[in-house]
Amino acid sequence: MKCIYCNKNVFGGDCLTVPNEGPAHMQCYAANQALKRTFQNLNITALNDTELQELKELVLAEENARGRGSSDDDVELF
Repeated sequence: MKCIYCNKNVFGGDCLTVPNEGPAHMQCYAANQALKRTFQNLNITALNDTELQELKELVLAEENARGRGSSDDDVELF
């Protein structure tokens, strides 16, 4: 069997089967995912500029919310 990315033979432990595509080396799959700019089945390159900006704001808000719990010098607003 050949890797769907590099077309070399796939043997043993460092391979996986990509659903609906075929066998691949783990490193080939990882490199492909990085180049495609996908994260957990979200194809970031498919987002338009507005959607990308909204995603960025959501990620920043989540990072801030998670970081706030560990900080002792938060200001309380009444």
